Amino acid sequence: MKQRSAAFAAALLALALVLSGCGIIGFGGGQSGGATTTHEDAATTPRVTEPPETEPLSTEPETTADPIRFSKEPLTLELTAKQSFVYNVNTGEFLYLTGRGERIVPASTTKLLTIVYALTLIDDPSELVTPGDELSLVNEHSSLAYVRPNHTLTVEMLIEGMLLPSGNDAAYVLACAAGRKLSDDPKGIPAVDAVALFIDGMNEYANSIGMTGSHFTCPDGYPDEDHYSTVEDMAIISAIAVKNSIIKKYARILVDNVVYASQHTNKWTNSNKLLDPSGEFYSPYATGLKTGSADNNYSFIASADIEGVTYIAGFFTEEHPNDRFVDALTVIKALEDRLP
Repeated sequence: MKQRSAAFAAALLALALVLSGCGIIGFGGGQSGGATTTHEDAATTPRVTEPPETEPLSTEPETTADPIRFSKEPLTLELTAKQSFVYNVNTGEFLYLTGRGERIVPASTTKLLTIVYALTLIDDPSELVTPGDELSLVNEHSSLAYVRPNHTLTVEMLIEGMLLPSGNDAAYVLACAAGRKLSDDPKGIPAVDAVALFIDGMNEYANSIGMTGSHFTCPDGYPDEDHYSTVEDMAIISAIAVKNSIIKKYARILVDNVVYASQHTNKWTNSNKLLDPSGEFYSPYATGLKTGSADNNYSFIASADIEGVTYIAGFFTEEHPNDRFVDALTVIKALEDRLP
């Protein structure tokens, strides 16, 4: 399994390099979800291989090669997010990028990486999983999907529980199940060891796809000083996640009444306010993707389909929870204004 995972990562990296040419594109300018919580939510793929600058990028012709490609038609935006990006998935170009190279708190946007990496280890998303001791690893004040040791869920259901109510419990259950795939003794390895194997592999995978400015200590994004990323690294995993069929399926759902394989039931509500037609932040173009919050540090990676073009936009280090949704609507409006 380790050889298969390594081969997959190598193939993905080779494909991304072929598709992206010299890299990405960008410009500078300028949660809590359906359960109870405080620490919520802990085409071409962008490539970043060199330490980036922190200054806003200039539209002047470049004199040296930049591993990030930039659109010739950047967006001019006024956002409250201290670090942010807007990326055209169809063309593989950044329309906006600020805060490049600065460390950010990814919080629960980390779950996108957890899901993507877990699916490189688990072949069948309908595989059944019954939670165990890994639930004891979930931190107090976490956002929860409320999965219990007597519940049996599919891997796909665990992913839904991570995307809608941003369940940290679901993240640990998925990480444990996937981590056991890396062990020679999948039945006997303790949960804490399985999760540790998974985190080690997740960091290796992140590095292999170009997330060289990041380090992760947990599958849910719960705050830790050694758990960090950069805005350009989060663009890389977001560009992969937005093309994943399971993530695409569930990231756009507002509310779901779920029935587990064990016949237990639950109701999950998405923390993404762009999806709520009755709310002030609704956008008919919104398709996902993932919110995050940690100690009054709010983040949001939004996805939108506008006239056949898929965009992702990330907003980090927001001081107020709704600022991320205001920023997202500002981006969508700017993209709408470009329509013929």
